[in-house]
Amino acid sequence: MSIHERAIDSVRIIEWLKGLKENPLGYYEVELSDNDSGRYSPLMLSASYVASKDLDPSLEIFELAEQKLILDMLIDGVIHQGETAAGCNWRLKLLGWYKSLSDEEKLRLPVFGNKLSFRRGINLIPGLESINQGMSSYQSVRLAYDEINQDLHDLGVLSSDYKTVQERLEAKEDFVPKERALTEFKRLRMQDFVTANDLEGPTEDKPFNDMKHAFAIASLKTASDSGESNYLEAFKWVSRFLTKRGFAGVERVSDTLDAFILPRYRFHLEQLIIAGDCSPSTANTQLSAFRKTLMVIKNLKGYDGPDFINCQSFDPDRVTDLYKPYSSSERRRISSSVDEDILRYNTLAQPYKITGIGEDPLDRDGKVKSGFGTLDNVRWIFEKKLGCTVIGGNEKDNGDPYVSAFLSIINRSGVGLRELIESWGVHYRVDSWVITPYAIKLAQVTGLNTDSLKFLDLDDYEVKHPLTGRACLKYWKERSDGEKLMQLDIFDAEIAWLTTSQSKAVAQIFEDVKALTADIRDAAPKDIRNKLFIWQSSAPRTFLKIKSLATSKVGIVPVLFSSYSQRKGLVDDGGAPLSLTPSRLRPSFISELVERDVPPREIQLILGHKHISTTLAYLDRMDFNSIARSKLDVALQELLERAVESGDQPNAASQTEGEKASLIDAVQIYTPQVVFKTPLASCRNIFNPPDFVKKLSTYVPGNPCAMYNMCLGCENVLLTASNLPELFAMERDYLKAVEVSRVMDTPYSRVVRENLALLDKVLNVNSDFSDEELAEGRRLAEFVDTTILVDGVGL
Repeated sequence: MSIHERAIDSVRIIEWLKGLKENPLGYYEVELSDNDSGRYSPLMLSASYVASKDLDPSLEIFELAEQKLILDMLIDGVIHQGETAAGCNWRLKLLGWYKSLSDEEKLRLPVFGNKLSFRRGINLIPGLESINQGMSSYQSVRLAYDEINQDLHDLGVLSSDYKTVQERLEAKEDFVPKERALTEFKRLRMQDFVTANDLEGPTEDKPFNDMKHAFAIASLKTASDSGESNYLEAFKWVSRFLTKRGFAGVERVSDTLDAFILPRYRFHLEQLIIAGDCSPSTANTQLSAFRKTLMVIKNLKGYDGPDFINCQSFDPDRVTDLYKPYSSSERRRISSSVDEDILRYNTLAQPYKITGIGEDPLDRDGKVKSGFGTLDNVRWIFEKKLGCTVIGGNEKDNGDPYVSAFLSIINRSGVGLRELIESWGVHYRVDSWVITPYAIKLAQVTGLNTDSLKFLDLDDYEVKHPLTGRACLKYWKERSDGEKLMQLDIFDAEIAWLTTSQSKAVAQIFEDVKALTADIRDAAPKDIRNKLFIWQSSAPRTFLKIKSLATSKVGIVPVLFSSYSQRKGLVDDGGAPLSLTPSRLRPSFISELVERDVPPREIQLILGHKHISTTLAYLDRMDFNSIARSKLDVALQELLERAVESGDQPNAASQTEGEKASLIDAVQIYTPQVVFKTPLASCRNIFNPPDFVKKLSTYVPGNPCAMYNMCLGCENVLLTASNLPELFAMERDYLKAVEVSRVMDTPYSRVVRENLALLDKVLNVNSDFSDEELAEGRRLAEFVDTTILVDGVGL
């Protein structure tokens, strides 16, 4: 195909996509099929639809346009994520027919049972005769039918007061059980209780009954039926939460609770808030009732369970931006401020150098001599009489005339004590002001939430995990069963938000905090001595008291972050004061990954999600779709500009005989050819592998080759710059396996050496790839987690 023909076909694809965007009804004419290749979306355009639009699917621009179209349809709700192509096509047909109707035509649609009639309406439409089959098989089709009925309701075609016979019967029956439930709750309130054994035990008919009894006891301080109902409703919420955690309801209350149950329940409520199923005020009511009930359980005699860790309530005022990531400019401002403070505090931690400035300002009577009340003489007192030790205002009455003179001269100067001491290059106190930037930085580079930050210990960072050899951070995670390991080799940061690789940044934070707090750790209470974030209070009422995030008040982390933002005068993009919270730093951390093209599968590993669907739902509710759209728009524009450029394709450089003998080619991505995608690279002929593959006992003639671990040595392999991250990651993991295991002492050592040699041909400085492509591939490899196999055996 000539350059001119490719340009014409590329322009046709762009015009087709532009036409769909200008006329959204065109979305409903699209026909999809299932994509079994494993690449991109599980959906693709059907061959018949592509042919009807005269589009060329062999062009790279078509692949991007196809994915952009499907992404737009998902974002706009035209189709639903996770639905099969058949379900999507039924949904498109149904909605396409309805949206093509005028308002007058919609008002005349037949209704049965306060819903759009199938028999007298939908089934009579050409192409929708078998819609009942789609309704029974696909959730998205049923949702489309519900959307149509909702629109008809808004138009006044359907009645808002209509109820089916079953609904009317259920409505009548609801009243009696509610009264009985409250009566049962009142009965439990009247039961005598002294010890944990006095709680009425659970049965199959009364699941979580001892927990219900505890809620009833906690409600004794309320005098109204509405107050009692709040506790009863809170019990129902908690019992559903415990059921989701796998409890049957017949366990004793001590077996269903653990130390972190309240933070876990808070996280559960947080997800409901994000999904829009619960308001912050309702969540606070539920959380408060559960908190008081836990205190009742804890104080019962004979209770042998753990103490309960408290957690903060929700902000009832701001919901929209609570979990919205900060913009790029906001992140840069936060990062710049934090890095500046960390550098300054690290500098202040260096040993003080004596200056010899000033002279003795006191006379023989211990009074300040006239004209000697200068800041230079204050520094003389600091160096000669105070031993370069910082004192506070509460020490002015200790009887030492030099201490009194030191403080009085500073007070008269109009310069703050902290400001003056720090201008000399000395920490006033390693207090919460000093510690906060380090906590913010750690939240930035790891995405850890409030509770995880609070309970970090000094030894939670490991430079080298004994099994993987990778740096890791041990932390507590709300919905886990305790400790988690977070691998820290996910960054090769070159942006302002992350100034170094993540592991190095975390290691530096731990080292800095250890150095800053070394002088106060020995005097710290035993229960916080090993906590990472501790400080010495500079507040008047608790002066010099050593505190930690773990033992301070519940909402200490958001308070410190917020006060830091106010103190530094941080503003958002609109010029308003910036609300700096841990809950927004986590999605900002993920936003950075999305903007840097980290694949969803790697983000899933970073977030610790069990299922990729959880990660995709997280990204969806965090409003990252705009980023995906912008990236696709840029890619399409670049492809269009490249397609219409005049001139011939650059001729391939001549190869030497040695180069021609290489088994691995670097190919031009513009060359039109049919290739097959494999997990590692592309294949010219996946149905005709080389003889050394055909001779294997695992090879089945006629089936596509699945020996992906042998791709590097295959003459059919095609490698492009897009494969470089996986290749660099594979080389890294092979070298790590050689280092931490004895694979070289096994029969597989030959295969490892062969693959490393082949990788070196592709990735060394003499490779056919440019230096820029190699550098970008090496950077993106930090986000790729591979499983290296030799003959099906994982190393």
